[in-house]
Amino acid sequence: MSAALPPPTVALFPWGEVIEEFLDPIGLSVQDFAGQMSGGWLFGYASALQLGGWAPIIVAASDQVSATTPLTHAATGTPIWIVPGRRVPAGRSAALHSLRQWRAAPLAGFEEVLRAQDCRALLIQEYEYTRFDTLVRLAARLHIPAYASFQGGERTFSWLERMVRRRSLRMCAGLVIASSTERARVEATYPAHPPIASIPNPLDCGQWQALDRQQARAQLGLPAQAFIAINHGRIDIWRKGLDVLLQAWAQSHGDQLVIIGSGQDREAFARLLAGSAPGRVRWISDYTTDRALMRCWLSAADVYLSASRIEGMPVAPLEAMACGLPVVATDAQGLPDILAGGEAAGGILVPRDDPSALAAAIERLRLDPGLRQRLGQAARRRVEHAFSVQAVARQLTSLLPQLRRV
Repeated sequence: MSAALPPPTVALFPWGEVIEEFLDPIGLSVQDFAGQMSGGWLFGYASALQLGGWAPIIVAASDQVSATTPLTHAATGTPIWIVPGRRVPAGRSAALHSLRQWRAAPLAGFEEVLRAQDCRALLIQEYEYTRFDTLVRLAARLHIPAYASFQGGERTFSWLERMVRRRSLRMCAGLVIASSTERARVEATYPAHPPIASIPNPLDCGQWQALDRQQARAQLGLPAQAFIAINHGRIDIWRKGLDVLLQAWAQSHGDQLVIIGSGQDREAFARLLAGSAPGRVRWISDYTTDRALMRCWLSAADVYLSASRIEGMPVAPLEAMACGLPVVATDAQGLPDILAGGEAAGGILVPRDDPSALAAAIERLRLDPGLRQRLGQAARRRVEHAFSVQAVARQLTSLLPQLRRV
């Protein structure tokens, strides 16, 4: 009998010229990225690929290393390769900046890793980004397919990118777009687009399960009878609609809104918070990587709120839904797909930039405990059925070619 072949390797490339563009605003290092972070699209896909019979690796550039550095992701065991890279300063024009980004891509370092690891496919975060253009050409040179996923990048930044992007997409083997709004945009903008698969970001439903609400509240020192709403993630006021969230909460009669997160807008958000619903909003300025603590907070709440203006396929609402929370969310890309079916999927959708509509939905849930319970149960079922690691693994297996080493 011949020995079983090892699983084929697929390389995951996160967004950014360097990984610090993502990590710096939330106060984490590359070592934290490997040792503490979990979940999200990147590590969720790593888990799903492992389950589907692939051997994922993560490849990223960093301006904090001087040589290619191997790490291992603590939670999944996924190998991480950090390649020296650099950020590009803004140019005199958007087109010049795009050109500088293409030229700055550390393709030699990426190619060295891909060849050494015998990678059989690439999966790139965001196609509306210069790094996608360079990576899809590198994949063509290596004779391996490149795929790209939508995580919120929905516009082209220069006329020069628009010209190059059309060719890049023709070279791409496929796109992963879970947002129906974004699929429609791509189909209208790029008639010669590659095949598109609707595959969501996965969630480990075994790890995200509700604790007893009263026990969670006692552990966190929260009042037993209060109506508590929660939101967590990156502090990005405009994209996440945090200004709208505060306006809506001020119009509602809820007892406490808990916001957990940090990011590039933390100082501006602190100023915004100072003049909004004093005493009824609690902000924990920390991008926590402690899943157990986050699960406790979600279990203690009555409802999850998302006021985003722009989204891809956010994982934060999925974490809340897995913990049995009803969700009130805007109709930003991805969120209507998560809550397809509306209340039957565990949530209430409201228009973007409409604090009054958001406040009305909050009040409806505040005044109806039975509705909260029904929607919370539906939310858990929805996540288990459509967003579990197992469900996404099956879809990725159908998308990716089953290439084997020869």
